[in-house]
Amino acid sequence: MKKYTHAWLAMMAMKRLDLGPIPDVEDSQEVAKYARTLVRWFKNYRDFVVQGAWYPDEVFSDMGKSHGLKYTPFEAGEKPKFMSLPETMEVYRLMKAESPIVKKKEPFIFSKGNLQDRCDAMAHTIVDNFKIQYREEKGNPISPSSTHMAMRFYIMSHYLADGHMPLHCDARSLSTIHAAIEKSWEDQVKKSYRIDMRNNRFYYDPDGFPLATDKMTALIGEVEQKIISRPFIYNWGSSKYSTRDYITAVAQYSYMLARQMVPTTVGNASWGKYKETEAFQRFDEYSSMLLADAVDSIARAWLHVWIRYREWGPDKPKNTPDNYS
Repeated sequence: MKKYTHAWLAMMAMKRLDLGPIPDVEDSQEVAKYARTLVRWFKNYRDFVVQGAWYPDEVFSDMGKSHGLKYTPFEAGEKPKFMSLPETMEVYRLMKAESPIVKKKEPFIFSKGNLQDRCDAMAHTIVDNFKIQYREEKGNPISPSSTHMAMRFYIMSHYLADGHMPLHCDARSLSTIHAAIEKSWEDQVKKSYRIDMRNNRFYYDPDGFPLATDKMTALIGEVEQKIISRPFIYNWGSSKYSTRDYITAVAQYSYMLARQMVPTTVGNASWGKYKETEAFQRFDEYSSMLLADAVDSIARAWLHVWIRYREWGPDKPKNTPDNYS
């Protein structure tokens, strides 16, 4: 995905946590309370979302390994084990209903990429750095600033979102159509919101989220509607999952969508040629699903990180031993 698409998805994750139907309690966690405190904290540092969400491409330049978790068909392989996700995840539901990979249990195998490890590492390092900030005296030079911590959240959102881009999860060489699809989304984001490109930030509406233009596209409008209306599930989809397991599961179904979104008969087509295919007829449908799912994943992962930290430190009940796990 491109620069403003990544930043927009991060802002939409904030909006989901702020205005979406967050449950008061789930799995004994006070989810709604923590969602509110996280959004309140984020709004002090939202001007850095464009810069932070684009750091992995612009500064880290680790696209070759860390922005994908790619699969490929493997005819000699065993029947695949399909992982689970929350039932609100639209691509997950669609692929279970439609994908021949699920219906026929067609074997596929990991090809390359360490996106799942990157996401898991980001989750751990954010919690660890919050702990350092909490333990050290204010002004101590070894203590991370809150601006730095917000940047880490935005960086994490980039990797999480990439797991939802189907062609980040398919080992085929599809660079032309890959770039064209991402350009289509980027063009729609730029058309739909007022962006202060000189200062690398969005303009904001009264609620503190990206200010829409009067030319918002149907796709972007649909994603906006989904994130404030569809139910929110805090759980990963399995009580045994970590951030790593969750993104591995996301990548499985993104791979399946890639095979449906860009069939082998289409291949590495140009945008013009792709628009002439039957597969393109469902492009907006697929796009709204995967973009809304990406927002959901960012919000879910951020909230897990925030609750892990808050319950370790600032919100830990008094007279409770420290938990260093």
